[in-house]
Amino acid sequence: MLEINLLNSDGQNQTAEAISGPSWDNSAEYPGLDSAEILGDLKRAEVLTAKCAVFAQEIRPFLESPAELTKDQKSKAVLAAQQAYKNFAEAQVLSGNVHTYVSCELSCDGSNAEAKELDAKVTAVENKMTQAFNPVSLFLQLTSEDVVKEYLDSDDTRASKFSVEQSRLLKDQALGLAEEDLPIALGEHGKDAWGKLYSNISSSLSADINMPDGSIKNVGLAEAASMMMGEDRVLREAAFRASKKAWATQEEACAEVINSLSGWRLEEYKRRSKVKKVHFLDAPLHSSRISKETLDAMMKATKDARHLGQRVLKLKAKIQGLEKLSPWDLNSPPPKMAESSWQKPTYDEAIDLIAKAFDSVDGEMGDFARFMAEQKWIDGSVGPKKRPGAYCTKFPKSRSPRVYMTYTGGMREVKTLAHELGHAFHNWVMKDMPLEETYYPMTLAETASIFAETVVNHSLLAKATSVGDRFSFLWNTVSEVTGLLTNVAARFEFENELYSQRENESFTPEKLKKLMDKSWTEYYGDTLTENDEMFWASKLHFHISGLSFYNYPYIFGYLFSLGVYAQKDVLGDKFYDAYIALLRDTGRLTAEEVAMKHLNADLTKPDFWNKSLEIVTKNVEEFEKVVNELL
Repeated sequence: MLEINLLNSDGQNQTAEAISGPSWDNSAEYPGLDSAEILGDLKRAEVLTAKCAVFAQEIRPFLESPAELTKDQKSKAVLAAQQAYKNFAEAQVLSGNVHTYVSCELSCDGSNAEAKELDAKVTAVENKMTQAFNPVSLFLQLTSEDVVKEYLDSDDTRASKFSVEQSRLLKDQALGLAEEDLPIALGEHGKDAWGKLYSNISSSLSADINMPDGSIKNVGLAEAASMMMGEDRVLREAAFRASKKAWATQEEACAEVINSLSGWRLEEYKRRSKVKKVHFLDAPLHSSRISKETLDAMMKATKDARHLGQRVLKLKAKIQGLEKLSPWDLNSPPPKMAESSWQKPTYDEAIDLIAKAFDSVDGEMGDFARFMAEQKWIDGSVGPKKRPGAYCTKFPKSRSPRVYMTYTGGMREVKTLAHELGHAFHNWVMKDMPLEETYYPMTLAETASIFAETVVNHSLLAKATSVGDRFSFLWNTVSEVTGLLTNVAARFEFENELYSQRENESFTPEKLKKLMDKSWTEYYGDTLTENDEMFWASKLHFHISGLSFYNYPYIFGYLFSLGVYAQKDVLGDKFYDAYIALLRDTGRLTAEEVAMKHLNADLTKPDFWNKSLEIVTKNVEEFEKVVNELL
């Protein structure tokens, strides 16, 4: 167990073990990995999948000319498609529930052999489900509008209207049924296997930290990441160096993961380019439900504003008497420059702090945070086998969310907890909706989470009673600028270059290091003593098999949430209901439609993004003012 000496409000020593959060309790879903309930749900999912396949079989003859059917053929096809979907949707809930449970277990112990075995079984079941429904998916994508309209005119299928319409936008990319089945069938042993390999690597790696007292401590990467958020700069550098060294031992494997995932996707896009060329950004843009025009407008505004992040980093170096910051300083807590009432909070204190901040939006939001803690739906424990990172997930059967992280009391971890609780709240306010309408894109998902962070930031600043408090809280507010508009933007730059070049070459670890170094220089400029050239290996988001470009949605969420938060004072008592209405639309509208409906904003134009950046600029200016007060 990681132990860092801390002082509580009484000046007593306490350890990170005392501060850290509890393990979550998922027993309400299943008693254990070997439970009859899990086996029962998987068996039921397989039975439903078989039924789905029978109905889908009736669709196959119509795939030769799906847009040219007789009246009788249309009726038969619609009925078969509706029945196939009904069985498929129920199977999805059951297998998804087991998958969430297994993923939770593996997050806490990546070496759990029983969980790994069950995870492989669930993946196989889900691949069979997708293949079973694939004839229906392809048929709905290619058939005539009147057939789709009739298909959706049923209580069982009505909620899938938006997803069907979105699918039909990709009809020019559709392949034959056999070709559509192939990547699904091979994915379990190909693309998905690469993603699992990375997860296994990240959960099994450990770092030998040279502790300040001269000892060497072996910790998991999640614990090492927490050390890099601590107050001791010597320890932060030691954790950074050790983690980098640990990743270097696996750089060849990580490079293979990135090469294989990008190569797989590019080959698939090439095969789908029969009518028009499919660009490597088309798929992530479609899944994010934004247009290329919106992405271009947002990223141009972000790049033009990269001086804001560099300004923050220079101010942080200046206040600490440093010429430049180093990579191990990027997630550090604020130095104690003046008298401050801020104390590193225990997990319970962090929940209370966040809940009270959420109360400023509405009591229901604050009560939700308390409810999550009371139900033990948050895992904030510290453990040697925990996977690094944080996330929110949900169980499809109960519609109850879960939050995962490693909590050791730093302000950054308080904000991470608020961030993930924002995701959980988003899920919670949609729990009464049809499940199909709750599948929101990454862009709008990050809106709720970063909105929650913003609420906590403003609550803390409003309660600041000294220049020390203002400095501490503004430090963390402007850390979002460097985290999102600098670091995340550099990730996008890296991945965009990677895919542009990957069409013609593979990447060795050395090439990946150089590309990452170039991307960091593009956005960090000359603000750091060195770049983190191994960031491509240590960042999970580059190795997720199910999606690419898991970066710009954070920028979208940050700037979009600032636009949403700006409505709080404008709408007053009406804001909370308006916010809930916006969240409930995120699974059934595009991001542009949500913005126009709820904010009267055109995301394809630079005005919206620049207005949000004006808020960012004011925060940076306020931070600079406080820094100058202290010097």
